[in-house]
Amino acid sequence: MKKKIKSAVISITIIAVLLLSILIGVKNGAIDKLTKEMPTLATSQTETKKSAENESEKNESSNSSRVRNSRKRDIVNIGQEFELIDWDIRYGYDENNRDTYNVFNVTVKSVDISRECDFDINRIDYGLTNKKDSMDDNNNFISDYYYVTVKLNVNKDINDHDVPPDGEISSFKTVWFIGKIDSDGILQRISNSGAVGSDVLDKHGNVYFEKGETKTITLYFLITDEEFESETLAIDFHIDGSPDKGTLAIVHEPEANKIS
Repeated sequence: MKKKIKSAVISITIIAVLLLSILIGVKNGAIDKLTKEMPTLATSQTETKKSAENESEKNESSNSSRVRNSRKRDIVNIGQEFELIDWDIRYGYDENNRDTYNVFNVTVKSVDISRECDFDINRIDYGLTNKKDSMDDNNNFISDYYYVTVKLNVNKDINDHDVPPDGEISSFKTVWFIGKIDSDGILQRISNSGAVGSDVLDKHGNVYFEKGETKTITLYFLITDEEFESETLAIDFHIDGSPDKGTLAIVHEPEANKIS
């Protein structure tokens, strides 16, 4: 009996101490401050989580946008002039500083696609060796392939910086690639992707310009029957190493594949 009374007294004492502590806390404002801060802390954590999620979504959207933009290319048709930026590594490219790069103004003047070889066959540097079975004695294709003759009008911009005597930054190359292009403007190389010849006499296929000078250049390509019948074809005008993405110039477009 005495043990029960003793236990009850201890319990009552503990409860009294706890109540006294709570009363002192309320009087000093500590309990009120704690209850006010707790929801603030929870809200802060929620807002931080939302902010992190939003930032993640923003970064994913930005990355996706960069991927799409990095694949996007300017596209022109026959007769439309475009700029081909030639970056001079010695000056360091700065799009706001015209002295750090040169510009060629290029237009595809005409395109002729034919099985007939109506030009000097010696202008073709390579690509015919494995196609002899598809040709007659006059170098005309009787099946399987077509010649593509592309005439370019090229002008070296009058605002380019001075050309050194060695002509290093005044050259326009003729080794361009041709490919098939889809409705999203993405180019894929075809079976005979490189230009197989030109009317340029330089052994390296380069054409040299003075500032403001304009020249006509003829390029030759080979395409298959299937490519002629089914694919939209474009020349990829991009200078290796240049920060400019370059331009795709459409040279053949079957009626069913025309890009609006």
